[in-house]
Amino acid sequence: MRSGLTLAAGMLAGLWLDTMRRTTQAESDHPPLGTFVDAGGTRLHVLDHGRGAPVVFLHGAGMLADDMALSVLDRAARSWRAIAVDRPGHGYSGRPRGSATPQAQARIIHDALVAMNVRRPVIVGHSLAGAVALAYALEFPHETGGVVFLSGYAYPTARPDFGPFMAPALPAVGQMLSRTVLQPVDRLLLPSLIERVFAPDPVPEHFRLMPTELMLRPAQLEAAAADIAALIPAVAEMAPHYRDIRCPLAIVAGEEDRIVDPYDHAARLHEDVPGSSLHLLAGTGHMVHHVRPDAVLGAVERAVRAAGIDAVHDQERGA
Repeated sequence: MRSGLTLAAGMLAGLWLDTMRRTTQAESDHPPLGTFVDAGGTRLHVLDHGRGAPVVFLHGAGMLADDMALSVLDRAARSWRAIAVDRPGHGYSGRPRGSATPQAQARIIHDALVAMNVRRPVIVGHSLAGAVALAYALEFPHETGGVVFLSGYAYPTARPDFGPFMAPALPAVGQMLSRTVLQPVDRLLLPSLIERVFAPDPVPEHFRLMPTELMLRPAQLEAAAADIAALIPAVAEMAPHYRDIRCPLAIVAGEEDRIVDPYDHAARLHEDVPGSSLHLLAGTGHMVHHVRPDAVLGAVERAVRAAGIDAVHDQERGA
């Protein structure tokens, strides 16, 4: 019995050390590419490109700002001031206590944008960050230029598949798991998970540049798990207020999305928000910004125009 416990403890210690080594190596191999902004005491990492009307891109669960940089950010920067944010606890952004809900993250991101002299942005949120974008519009109705909701999650629909991803959020136990056994398991599962997120579309070649080792760091696994755990109760609280959204809202989803049902969320949101537009993309899955960038940027352009944001006014960087 004692020898078995000793062996188990030794294996956990070895996994812990390997995780720390891999985390250090990942950060050395993939240093921050953007700048840091003080968001009311929280340091957020942002990529800030281009000039003109501000368009803010928010990545989904467990991802990084790199997800937007590899898909639509550079093209968006040809027309607008395109900003991609590492959401709290992801990438190189800090994470204060109590920041798991979409509402809390919207407030932190708002603080960062104010510090960057960004006013009335169009907020583009993918997947889980679709809820963050909606929260931004609800929390700051007079300071939101518009929302583009990409393959987003908006209503408290049953998601038993969330369970395994929430393990790192368990008190105490979660930190042990994220620093030991989850590392090799997640590393093995990640390629199939990425294929599932893109399905039925193939994973594009450019996505292989995604720094996946950054996504597997313990702090990010814990942040992503806490966000997922907070999501359903948060959207249950938000959903009755969607009818109050008055800024332009463009809703984009793939009809073949296997991660978030487009009819339970995108189509239902369109029904609940007067004046919103709905764009269901045939034959397309969850990662619309990678596989249908023209459709996504078209929705952004419509939101910018509907918001009446002047592309060359004092929203420009440094104004």
